[in-house]
Amino acid sequence: MKIEKAIPKDIPKLLPEVLNGVRMIFELSSSYNTSERMRGLLTRISNQIIQRCKAKIDKEDMLGRDVEKCMADLTESIECCEQWKEISEHKMKMIKIHSSRNNYWDLEKDEQIFAEIDAFIQRCRDLMEICEG
Repeated sequence: MKIEKAIPKDIPKLLPEVLNGVRMIFELSSSYNTSERMRGLLTRISNQIIQRCKAKIDKEDMLGRDVEKCMADLTESIECCEQWKEISEHKMKMIKIHSSRNNYWDLEKDEQIFAEIDAFIQRCRDLMEICEG
Protein backbone atom coordinates (compact mmCIF):
# COMPACT_ATOMS: atom_id res chain seq x y z
CA MET A 1 0.00 0.00 0.00
CA LYS A 2 1.30 3.44 -0.89
CA ILE A 3 0.40 4.84 2.52
CA GLU A 4 3.04 2.63 4.18
CA LYS A 5 5.87 4.71 2.76
CA ALA A 6 4.21 8.13 2.65
CA ILE A 7 4.75 11.05 4.97
CA PRO A 8 1.65 12.64 6.52
CA LYS A 9 1.51 15.65 4.20
CA ASP A 10 1.46 13.34 1.14
CA ILE A 11 -1.18 10.91 2.43
CA PRO A 12 -4.28 13.00 1.54
CA LYS A 13 -3.23 12.95 -2.14
CA LEU A 14 -3.22 9.13 -2.03
CA LEU A 15 -6.61 8.74 -0.39
CA PRO A 16 -8.89 9.03 -3.44
CA GLU A 17 -7.04 6.13 -5.10
CA VAL A 18 -7.06 4.08 -1.90
CA LEU A 19 -10.77 4.67 -1.39
CA ASN A 20 -11.50 3.80 -5.01
CA GLY A 21 -9.83 0.48 -4.24
CA VAL A 22 -12.10 0.06 -1.22
CA ARG A 23 -15.10 0.78 -3.45
CA MET A 24 -13.93 -1.80 -5.99
CA ILE A 25 -13.55 -4.42 -3.26
CA PHE A 26 -17.05 -3.64 -2.03
CA GLU A 27 -18.56 -3.77 -5.52
CA LEU A 28 -16.75 -6.83 -6.86
CA SER A 29 -16.06 -9.09 -3.92
CA SER A 30 -18.59 -11.74 -3.13
CA SER A 31 -17.17 -12.39 0.33
CA TYR A 32 -15.88 -8.97 1.44
CA ASN A 33 -18.88 -6.80 0.64
CA THR A 34 -20.45 -6.53 4.08
CA SER A 35 -20.47 -3.40 6.20
CA GLU A 36 -18.63 -5.25 8.97
CA ARG A 37 -15.75 -6.23 6.70
CA MET A 38 -15.60 -2.79 5.11
CA ARG A 39 -15.54 -1.26 8.60
CA GLY A 40 -12.56 -3.46 9.44
CA LEU A 41 -10.75 -2.48 6.23
CA LEU A 42 -11.34 1.24 6.77
CA THR A 43 -10.24 0.94 10.39
CA ARG A 44 -7.00 -0.72 9.26
CA ILE A 45 -6.41 2.15 6.83
CA SER A 46 -6.99 4.58 9.71
CA ASN A 47 -4.47 2.69 11.83
CA GLN A 48 -1.91 2.78 9.02
CA ILE A 49 -2.33 6.54 8.72
CA ILE A 50 -1.82 6.89 12.47
CA GLN A 51 1.35 4.78 12.26
CA ARG A 52 2.75 7.00 9.49
CA CYS A 53 1.97 10.12 11.51
CA LYS A 54 3.53 8.66 14.66
CA ALA A 55 6.68 7.82 12.70
CA LYS A 56 6.99 11.48 11.71
CA ILE A 57 6.74 12.84 15.26
CA ASP A 58 10.05 12.75 17.13
CA LYS A 59 9.75 12.80 20.92
CA GLU A 60 13.31 14.11 21.22
CA ASP A 61 12.26 17.18 19.24
CA MET A 62 9.33 17.63 21.60
CA LEU A 63 11.58 17.41 24.64
CA GLY A 64 13.70 20.31 23.54
CA ARG A 65 15.84 19.41 20.59
CA ASP A 66 13.60 21.18 18.04
CA VAL A 67 10.22 22.08 19.47
CA GLU A 68 9.23 24.12 16.40
CA LYS A 69 9.80 21.12 14.13
CA CYS A 70 7.77 18.92 16.48
CA MET A 71 4.91 21.42 16.42
CA ALA A 72 5.03 21.49 12.62
CA ASP A 73 4.99 17.66 12.53
CA LEU A 74 2.04 17.56 14.94
CA THR A 75 0.14 20.11 12.85
CA GLU A 76 0.87 18.10 9.69
CA SER A 77 -0.37 14.92 11.39
CA ILE A 78 -3.57 16.58 12.61
CA GLU A 79 -4.28 17.94 9.13
CA CYS A 80 -3.60 14.55 7.57
CA CYS A 81 -6.01 12.78 9.91
CA GLU A 82 -8.70 15.41 9.51
CA GLN A 83 -8.41 15.15 5.73
CA TRP A 84 -8.66 11.35 5.95
CA LYS A 85 -11.94 11.74 7.79
CA GLU A 86 -13.27 14.38 5.41
CA ILE A 87 -12.27 12.58 2.21
CA SER A 88 -13.43 9.16 3.35
CA GLU A 89 -16.77 10.43 4.69
CA HIS A 90 -17.43 12.10 1.34
CA LYS A 91 -16.41 8.96 -0.56
CA MET A 92 -18.58 6.76 1.66
CA LYS A 93 -21.60 8.99 0.93
CA MET A 94 -20.88 8.65 -2.79
CA ILE A 95 -20.61 4.88 -2.49
CA LYS A 96 -23.98 4.77 -0.72
CA ILE A 97 -25.58 6.87 -3.46
CA HIS A 98 -23.99 5.29 -6.53
CA SER A 99 -23.28 1.70 -5.56
CA SER A 100 -25.23 -1.14 -7.10
CA ARG A 101 -25.10 -2.63 -3.60
CA ASN A 102 -26.12 0.52 -1.74
CA ASN A 103 -28.47 -1.38 0.54
CA TYR A 104 -25.42 -3.19 2.01
CA TRP A 105 -23.39 -0.02 2.69
CA ASP A 106 -24.27 1.70 5.96
CA LEU A 107 -20.95 3.22 6.98
CA GLU A 108 -21.24 6.87 6.02
CA LYS A 109 -21.95 7.93 9.63
CA ASP A 110 -20.03 5.16 11.41
CA GLU A 111 -18.03 6.80 14.20
CA GLN A 112 -16.34 3.51 15.09
CA ILE A 113 -14.16 3.77 11.97
CA PHE A 114 -12.73 7.09 13.14
CA ALA A 115 -12.58 6.48 16.90
CA GLU A 116 -8.83 5.90 16.90
CA ILE A 117 -8.21 8.77 14.47
CA ASP A 118 -10.19 11.11 16.73
CA ALA A 119 -8.23 9.94 19.78
CA PHE A 120 -4.95 10.41 17.90
CA ILE A 121 -5.93 13.92 16.82
CA GLN A 122 -6.71 14.78 20.44
CA ARG A 123 -3.35 13.37 21.60
CA CYS A 124 -1.59 15.48 18.97
CA ARG A 125 -3.43 18.57 20.19
CA ASP A 126 -2.43 17.75 23.76
CA LEU A 127 1.19 17.39 22.66
CA MET A 128 0.96 20.76 20.89
CA GLU A 129 -0.02 22.32 24.22
CA ILE A 130 3.00 20.70 25.86
CA CYS A 131 5.27 22.05 23.11
CA GLU A 132 3.81 25.52 23.48
CA GLY A 133 4.59 25.37 27.21
